[in-house]
Amino acid sequence: MSKNETIARCHLIAAAGAGLFMLQACPRAQAQQGQEKFSPSDAAYQDSPKNDQQCSECTKFQPPKGCSVVTGDISPKGWCKLYEAPPE
Repeated sequence: MSKNETIARCHLIAAAGAGLFMLQACPRAQAQQGQEKFSPSDAAYQDSPKNDQQCSECTKFQPPKGCSVVTGDISPKGWCKLYEAPPE
């Protein structure tokens, strides 16, 4: 194996490790991968809308009062920092 091949392989391994670390470090990615849900306080959940955003319009809302990423009862008129608008 040449020196260039060894260096390239080391860079590839380092990049893969960094990518895995970033996935573990990103809570949003963890929740979307089907891992544990966030508590309402961790998601900064509130029972009222924020600006023109509310849970009933979020892609993660599960009627009548559920969420795919936040635990507990969720008000359709609530809001959290994980709000995701539906595609237009």
